[in-house]
Amino acid sequence: MHKSNSSMPSRHFQKHQSQGGFTLIEVMLVIVIMAILASLIVMNTDGIDHRKVMQSRELLALDLQRIRLESVDQGRVLGLVFLSATDVAPAAYQVVEYTENQTDQGTQPLGATTVTTTYRWQAATDFQTKTLPDNTSLQIQPMDHGYNLEVLNTRQGQIPQLIWLGNGEVLPVRIQLYFQQQPVGEAIELNHLGLVVDQSGAS
Repeated sequence: MHKSNSSMPSRHFQKHQSQGGFTLIEVMLVIVIMAILASLIVMNTDGIDHRKVMQSRELLALDLQRIRLESVDQGRVLGLVFLSATDVAPAAYQVVEYTENQTDQGTQPLGATTVTTTYRWQAATDFQTKTLPDNTSLQIQPMDHGYNLEVLNTRQGQIPQLIWLGNGEVLPVRIQLYFQQQPVGEAIELNHLGLVVDQSGAS
């Protein structure tokens, strides 16, 4: 009787030992799996952000075509202004128009009224301001400095970097989108007619 009972404590100790904590291999395996899952989540997030920037690039190209048609058809002098990101607003671009502003200077003798005409750049009301995804910026680089645009300068602000002159001509530029300071897609190039051209120069 005593001999049969002496084996019970050893079996109880072995069972308790087998139910102990995780082994080092198991812990390392869990860490590796968690690292893989975390990297997949980061890669998926970056992919979504990159696609958003590419969509913004396509929308910008469509807007450039619309601005060109509107400028030519209506004879309007239009410009594109890039708005840098701030603490409260993301980066964006806005279409502005060079318009005249008439002000009355008062009534002269014989009932005549003196009217002074000035010109200024102001937001084009038929174009919406387009915001860009977070961490996205836009750079406009002029490609031809032969145009004399001082006549379009005003005291209210600087001349836009991209201008449609209303007669079918455009200030040639190269437009590049950046995501986290890295270029996204090919640069959009506009020739002097406002047409998008590829790197070889074909329209």
